[in-house]
Amino acid sequence: MYRWSAAVLGVVILTTGVRAQTDSGCAVNPVRLAVVGGVVGGTVVAIHLYQQNAWWKGHRTGFHVREDLTYAGNIDKVGHFYAASAFTFGLGKGLLWAGFDESSSIVWGAVGSTLFQTFIEVEDGYSEFWGFDRVDFASNLFGAWYPYLQHHVPVLKNVQLRFSYLPKDAGKASAIPGQTKTLFDDYEGQTLWLSVTPRTLLPESWQRYWPGFLGLALGVSVRNNADPERRHLVWYLAPELDMREIIPQETEFLKGLAEALNFFHFPLPAVRISPGVVWYGIYF
Repeated sequence: MYRWSAAVLGVVILTTGVRAQTDSGCAVNPVRLAVVGGVVGGTVVAIHLYQQNAWWKGHRTGFHVREDLTYAGNIDKVGHFYAASAFTFGLGKGLLWAGFDESSSIVWGAVGSTLFQTFIEVEDGYSEFWGFDRVDFASNLFGAWYPYLQHHVPVLKNVQLRFSYLPKDAGKASAIPGQTKTLFDDYEGQTLWLSVTPRTLLPESWQRYWPGFLGLALGVSVRNNADPERRHLVWYLAPELDMREIIPQETEFLKGLAEALNFFHFPLPAVRISPGVVWYGIYF
């Protein structure tokens, strides 16, 4: 089970951090740092209490390792990457707003994301229904440090994992007795998108023919998730919007807002390419 709670935490932090200041020479503001620490600490505690009651309570056992390479068609593994990356981004922006320079804020954002995701994975290791999943952990680690790679390899800023959601199984019984599915494990309602904004990747002579705001996205979702015999992945192609080219980049707030919105795929036309071809006027 992957940790959309990390993505939620990243969004919460972002409400503060999107106002980031990028002057590398400015000193750390202790008041702002305390605000960021309070937001992070309070949200982590709230998420832990939720998870304790919804996922771990009543079925604790000895620590064990368990990989599940069929669960949700491995959509959850992609979700681990996404959530960890969103956490790093949100915490990094918060630290930037508090006065850290850009490089340090990304590093500490990645460290915080790694620690939080690892804590949850270790807790899963004591759960009768889950277990410490080394593949999940690897996805967490890669996702947490992907923004760091983007910072140091700028071409990677054109490749972004995004998320869209339309409830399908929310409210139905979950894998844990007595619990119902929510956004966190309604896998059939989730679509993960690998989005590319190709303009800057094209030869210079071609760039003027490609709108800067237009990207391409490959989406994947799972169907018949409750039935291992019928479970299968569904693949989509869709246009993508690069909010950095749509929202004016005149202030640090607007820059941060555009980057935050680029974590989400907005409802747009799409085509299902497998299994079979189906055209959608609007796909969520």
